[in-house]
Amino acid sequence: MAPPASSGPPAAAGSSGAAPAEPEVAALPPLPRIAVQAVLGYSRPDLVAAFGAPAFSRIDKGAEILRFQGEGCVLDVFLYKDAKDAAARVAHVEARDEAGKATDRQSCVDATPRLRG
Repeated sequence: MAPPASSGPPAAAGSSGAAPAEPEVAALPPLPRIAVQAVLGYSRPDLVAAFGAPAFSRIDKGAEILRFQGEGCVLDVFLYKDAKDAAARVAHVEARDEAGKATDRQSCVDATPRLRG
């Protein structure tokens, strides 16, 4: 009886014929948690550095309002000019769920995507 027909070049010694395994990539460590109290006092550049570009921005009677979209929530931050250095800083933070109801601010800060520097 004749040997089976070969469909390609012979396999190298010690080769199983399977594709080489992809190298494992280590997962990035989690970013440090931002406490909602720490957000108070942030400037606009601080917010953008932490959360990225806001989904919404407006100036209303001396306040700048920035909205960041979290996973299942919206984080609204209100910046007012600081008398000391005239920089606008976060003075108030509100969080709402997708239905528009108030929700826990810390949970929403935690659910808002963060940027790596």
